[in-house]
Amino acid sequence: MTALWVGLALLLSVAVGFLLLPLWRSRPLREAQAALETRDDDARDNVTIFRDRLAGLEEELARGEIDQARFEARRLELERDLLADTEGRAPRGLKSAYSGVWLTAIVVVVVGFGSLYAYHREGSVDDLTLYQARVQVEQDGGEPQQFIARFEQEAQRQPDNPSVWASLYPLYRDSRQYDKADHALTRLIALKGREPSLVSELAQIRFVENDREMNDDIQALADEVLKADPRQPTVHGLLGFADFRAGDYQGAIDHWRTAIAGSDSDDSQQALRQAMAAARARMGPTADGAPVEQNSESRNEQGDKP
Repeated sequence: MTALWVGLALLLSVAVGFLLLPLWRSRPLREAQAALETRDDDARDNVTIFRDRLAGLEEELARGEIDQARFEARRLELERDLLADTEGRAPRGLKSAYSGVWLTAIVVVVVGFGSLYAYHREGSVDDLTLYQARVQVEQDGGEPQQFIARFEQEAQRQPDNPSVWASLYPLYRDSRQYDKADHALTRLIALKGREPSLVSELAQIRFVENDREMNDDIQALADEVLKADPRQPTVHGLLGFADFRAGDYQGAIDHWRTAIAGSDSDDSQQALRQAMAAARARMGPTADGAPVEQNSESRNEQGDKP
């Protein structure tokens, strides 16, 4: 958990750095802008033009081309033009380079708390807590009852986290607490949806709870799974076992063959092959000494030939 918070702090520091970068760069930019505005070339040119025109008027007055009144009127006109050109052109003082620091501070706070809130809402804080609980139990010995007790505490603290029920279900199942396994799996299905793999597990656990006998509820669950996934291995294993107990050995073999084709577990495949061998043995040999199931396959192959 500490490593997580350190990582979050580093990422937040990088984000804050990007937000503060414009402030750090603002001072030299402000100084350059102030220097540019201080150097008012237009005002200097206007003053130069005024002086040149005024000198021309003085020369005309000296040569007698205009009288004093005319000179005074035209000089007043030049002064007004100069004033009009320069009035309002004085540069307005620039704000401090750090005048927007308060707004940046607000943005930093919003980004920081917003990120933490978003992680808490959309992230996997609860799964991380569950992982820490698992590690702690493993360090304390890792007994199944310790795991169950610790995960039950997490189930009370975060009942809407599917990972909690997914962790509790196999623990209950393996410790033969089938009623609790049923409850955990039902909660998991309610949270994750009626996925065929989960519904088939529910059918299987209820089959075991019912002394390995089929009933309408279990059959309905099996039918639901087969409708969604006709080759789901768990439900075919269950139906094969039900057929075996009912004496339908060929039906059991057919279900188990489908289960083997869809299973990724070597142990499960081996167990199903042994069950198929037991079913063939129960079926007994045919007149020519071959097992009935094998003879049936042979007839099917021959019927497929032209």
